[in-house]
Amino acid sequence: MEATIFSIVFAVLSGSYIYRSFRIIDEGQIALVERLGKYEKTLSPGINIVLPFFDRIALIKSSREQVLELKPQPCMTSDNVSVNVSGAMYWQINDLKKARYNIENVDQSLQVSLSTQIQTQIGRCELDSIIGGQVGINAEILTGIRSDTDDWGITILRVRLGEITIPSSVLLSMEKQKAAEIEKKAMISLSEGEKTSEIKKAEATASSNQKIAESDRLVQNEQTEAMARSIERIADAIAKHPNGQEAVQYLLAQKYLEMGQAIGESPSSKVLFMDPDSIPAAIQSLLAMSDSKISTAIVKQTFGASGNIPPAFPKVPPIDISDVKSAEPPEV
Repeated sequence: MEATIFSIVFAVLSGSYIYRSFRIIDEGQIALVERLGKYEKTLSPGINIVLPFFDRIALIKSSREQVLELKPQPCMTSDNVSVNVSGAMYWQINDLKKARYNIENVDQSLQVSLSTQIQTQIGRCELDSIIGGQVGINAEILTGIRSDTDDWGITILRVRLGEITIPSSVLLSMEKQKAAEIEKKAMISLSEGEKTSEIKKAEATASSNQKIAESDRLVQNEQTEAMARSIERIADAIAKHPNGQEAVQYLLAQKYLEMGQAIGESPSSKVLFMDPDSIPAAIQSLLAMSDSKISTAIVKQTFGASGNIPPAFPKVPPIDISDVKSAEPPEV
């Protein structure tokens, strides 16, 4: 009977001992085992073997990524502006032994380190650089916290600055400054645009004037060449024709009289000074080229009796010009 009871007790104790020798750690957690008050080992997820009554699990922590949030706290910038800044830090345990024995309270220590680094980095920057340079500030804070936690068994993954609260008076001043800068940039852009437009207009005008001048020059050259060819042909024709000299005199006299007639028909007032000797000479040139019938009709009336030519020229020979308008130029 006693043997049976002893066997039962032994079996129960053995089973209890064996059961307590196996410890299961869940996925995403790690455990620290102490043996007789001294660090023994770190248990990973799964089934682990320990010595009952000698070993105990002193600490179980999550091995997953964790987030530590920091509430808004007052900070002073380098240009003496007070702002409230919040933040968040993402961290993970990589050595549970160091996290257990090298630091008293990991969570509290990380919060103090994050707060101190935020105040330090914000105090090094001006307000304008803080608003637009949060990425650089995050990197500086991360570097500072990692230097603090090198021996804590902690891996700091990243740091993010949260909301930055600026006083309303400072915010109003910043808005006015920003508006002034925008207006200044707009004025500069407008001035540069007008300057560029004037330069373009000047260049276009210069190019247009150059092309017009070039075109005028080409036209003048062509006209000069055409006139030269025409004069050359006329000179050749006059030189080759037996009555060429008389034909030239006739044409000059005719143009002379046509000019005087055009001036006389103009409605505007004018004063025309003419050499008295030139008028009879022109008419005589025309008569010289006319046939004998026209010459006979013209000489019937004296020059002074004509209504067209005043009798103030005593040297003009008496000629009749009543039928001059009907005279036809001779064939050259």
